Amino acid sequence: METQSVPEAAGVKDGGGLTAGDYGFFALMVIVLIAVTWVGVLSYEEGMNTEKSKRNGEAWVAWLTDNSAKRFESDYALAACAGGPRAAAAPEATEKVPVSEGETLVPAAPTPATANAWGACLEEILKSSDLKGLVNPFTGKAPDLVEKCDPADHNLHGNISIEKSVATPVGSAVPFTISPLVAADAIDTKLQLKVSICDKGAYPIKVSEFEF
Repeated sequence: METQSVPEAAGVKDGGGLTAGDYGFFALMVIVLIAVTWVGVLSYEEGMNTEKSKRNGEAWVAWLTDNSAKRFESDYALAACAGGPRAAAAPEATEKVPVSEGETLVPAAPTPATANAWGACLEEILKSSDLKGLVNPFTGKAPDLVEKCDPADHNLHGNISIEKSVATPVGSAVPFTISPLVAADAIDTKLQLKVSICDKGAYPIKVSEFEF
C-alpha cells in the first residue's frame, strides 16, 4: 500500500531545527535583556548618588541649625560666624596718632564695630568643621556651594545651594524674597535659609528650610 507524503509547512525544515531567524530573535532578546539590566544599574547608581548628595545637604543643615543659637553666645568658638556686631578693637597702649603737626600725640580711636559676613564664616566652617570631609558622590571631590542648581549646567550635579529668605515691607506684593546666600551677606542677625542639592540633571532638590 502506497503511503502519501505530508507536505512540509513553509519555512519549516525536516526535523524541526532552528532557522536563522530563530537565532536572530534569541540574539535580539539577549541584547534587550543586557540593555535593560544596564539601564537598571545606571538608574540605581544615580539614585544612590542623589541620596548621598541629600545626606551631604542634611549635614550642612544639621551643622547650621546646631550653631544657630550658639553663635550668639559671647564665648562662641568660631568668631567669624558669631552673630551680633563684632566688638570694637581696643587700641594698643603705645598706638598714638598726631592730631596735627606740633600737637601732642593722642591714642588712636578704636575700630568701629562691624557685622560678620558669610564669606569669612564659610571659610572658617570649611577649615575647622567636619563638613570639610564631605564628598560629592558624582565627582569624588568636595561638593561646591553654588548660587543655584541649573539644569543647563550638568556639571553642578551633587553640589549644594544655600538660599536666604528676606521678609519684604508690609504691603508688598510678595511677603518675602529668596536669593542666594553670597559671601558679602551680613550674618549678624538670624537668617532664614534653605538648603538644596543638585541632582544628576542639576535640578534642585530641597533638603530643608531652617534658621541660622
